[in-house]
Amino acid sequence: MNNILYAAHECDIAIIGGGLAGLSSALTVAVNSNASVILVDGAIGSNRSLPLTFSDTIQQFGLEGSILERYHGFALRTRNDNYSLHMYDDTPLVSLDYSAASRQLYTRLQEYPTFTQLSAQAVRLDRIPTGWRICLQNKSIVTSNLLIDASGRAHFTARQLGHPTPPMYSHCYGRIFSNCHAPVGEESVALFLAGNPRHGNGGGWFYPLGGQRASFGFARLTNSSQFPAKECQQGFEYALQDFSPYAEILQDAIPEDIHVGSIPIGPVKRLVYDGLMLVGDAAGQATPWACMGAEPALVNGQLCGRVAVRTFREQDFSRSRLLDYERMWKTRNGRGFRQAVMLADLEWQRGEAVWDYSVNKFDQMSGSEMLHFLRHNTPHFSLPLIWWLLVYDRLGLIRRSLRDRLNRSLISMKLKLGDS
Repeated sequence: MNNILYAAHECDIAIIGGGLAGLSSALTVAVNSNASVILVDGAIGSNRSLPLTFSDTIQQFGLEGSILERYHGFALRTRNDNYSLHMYDDTPLVSLDYSAASRQLYTRLQEYPTFTQLSAQAVRLDRIPTGWRICLQNKSIVTSNLLIDASGRAHFTARQLGHPTPPMYSHCYGRIFSNCHAPVGEESVALFLAGNPRHGNGGGWFYPLGGQRASFGFARLTNSSQFPAKECQQGFEYALQDFSPYAEILQDAIPEDIHVGSIPIGPVKRLVYDGLMLVGDAAGQATPWACMGAEPALVNGQLCGRVAVRTFREQDFSRSRLLDYERMWKTRNGRGFRQAVMLADLEWQRGEAVWDYSVNKFDQMSGSEMLHFLRHNTPHFSLPLIWWLLVYDRLGLIRRSLRDRLNRSLISMKLKLGDS
């Protein structure tokens, strides 16, 4: 492996971002072609999150060594103690050490002489006749025919080129705790905790990690990529105080690592441009309801890499050729993602009643249906019903606004009459 700094580098394919999406794309290209690949990232495996994901996908990518815990069940609990639980004979869900999984993929990539990693941050992007010129923080320059943006919520190419970014972000704040025990019956259950205004409208989680350890946290969903640190920390501390039964379980636990991060939610309209592909969080490919990003990063990184190999062999990096990637992604995910994003404001911003309804709905599902929903996030509603709900909600907002204005006018009139 080459790691030369302060120099000019030429390659066939440049990849910005050393997370699961970027590494999966790079490995797919390296395994299936002789294209020269340069991956630009300041620190491989710097994301220290512990996401919930699917064991079959982790097995498919050979990352079993990065599994922290396996789960026989999945549950969703609301603050009102509504509860839905699905148990399985096998362990379809796992908590993943994201950093360790990234390092595993990177280790495999180092076996390929066509692969180079540059430990630097990309700071500028220019279009040139042969493709792209990427300027790095250490003054190095990378030129490439094809660019794959896997920069996550940094959205490097979108910010450089003025392209749209995902519409929402799930901002997560959590901690690892030791010296704690999962509730009886939940020792091998991954739990989603329903969102609420006090703790976080994006919901939370409680994942037993084995060895009397657990991960616990909450998230806030906003329309900004800016991490709302104060609000997230405050909501987390409130949850530690009063989200039962986990507040009681963690009361005497020992707090360890803090985990914070932001997940872009909602796919961008275009995944490809001339000479450019977007993948993973840079493309908003995390599931829009469960906010699960590890599996989409691996699977879509592989899909992106396969299309990149075809375009390299044909030496055609035009948008029309790269569109195969966008079409395949939309065929697999487009409908479910589109409908889930349409419903997002209702789901995340309208309080606990929606969560209580969801728990009751999940409780009626079979175990396989629950896993399918977690993986694909396809809403339970038809498209006409979704439009009806959106119109009804908008009319309700207008009605409440007019009522408030009328009340203010009446109060003002009474005050004036009183003065006279």
